Amino acid sequence: MNATDPLLRYTPLLPDGTTDAFLAACQRPLPRAVWVNPVRADDPPAVVASILRRCPEARPVPWWPHAFRLPADTTPGAWIEHRLGLIHVQEEATLWPAALLDLAPGDRVLDLCAAPGNKTAQIATRMGDRGLVVANEKVRGRLSQLRYNLERLGLSSVVVTRGDGNRFPIPATPFDHALVDAPCTCEGTTRKRGHREASDGFRRGLQSTQIGLLRRAIRCVRPGGTVVYATCTYDPEENERVLDAIRPDEAVIEPLSPPDGVRLAPGVPAWGGRQFRPDVVNAARLWPHLNDTGGFFVARLRRLG
Repeated sequence: MNATDPLLRYTPLLPDGTTDAFLAACQRPLPRAVWVNPVRADDPPAVVASILRRCPEARPVPWWPHAFRLPADTTPGAWIEHRLGLIHVQEEATLWPAALLDLAPGDRVLDLCAAPGNKTAQIATRMGDRGLVVANEKVRGRLSQLRYNLERLGLSSVVVTRGDGNRFPIPATPFDHALVDAPCTCEGTTRKRGHREASDGFRRGLQSTQIGLLRRAIRCVRPGGTVVYATCTYDPEENERVLDAIRPDEAVIEPLSPPDGVRLAPGVPAWGGRQFRPDVVNAARLWPHLNDTGGFFVARLRRLG
């Protein structure tokens, strides 16, 4: 253990006695994950069989149908199935947010921070590519990757827009659901990218943006609609503190039911001397040493009337 590791600031959040396991997991290569695209694949079981032929070590992922975990040194992005849009490569933990939306064919869904389009594609395929998905992205340079992924996967129900999510126009006809995959310090991606410590000022700026995005998403959905908030960071200032900024009469944070065999840690009720709204404990944090994934945080809110 390196006593100067910036991730040690999260030791109070870890299950007792798991600090060394957490830091060790952050240094290990991250397994790859792929899922079958039912819009392109006329016969998903045949594509599954192809995945298993190419990688007999593949194991099912509990977050998503026809999704598989592959060894870290596998390169599914080079497979012909990927080029044809039959499969998509996506980090395992990030498969969960779209699974938490109450999606049905014909729904109207807003993805407020969409690039590179992984979760956008999940939403559209979950709806059978029927309905409307608005994929909004603020950064112009990220639009090409977003459009490429959506076109490769053959998704026709998605409309791409560019703009600041904090100022996304309130629609005359509200969305049924919204996803806020918020920009963050990305501390949960150390297994892919390493880690650079963020300054306190940078964290405060992100928090302001995150709160604005979540508030906007809630305003854009109908009463009774769901909003999923997600980040790939451990920081309660970017997670529970953001949820705490939402008034209890605007939205409730719903309990989550993990798939069998998945170990989640509940949201923390307080951090840095600040007590949060009681239902933040219904959120969930994924630690890399508990499920051999990246680090992730997710919460599902339901807008009140």
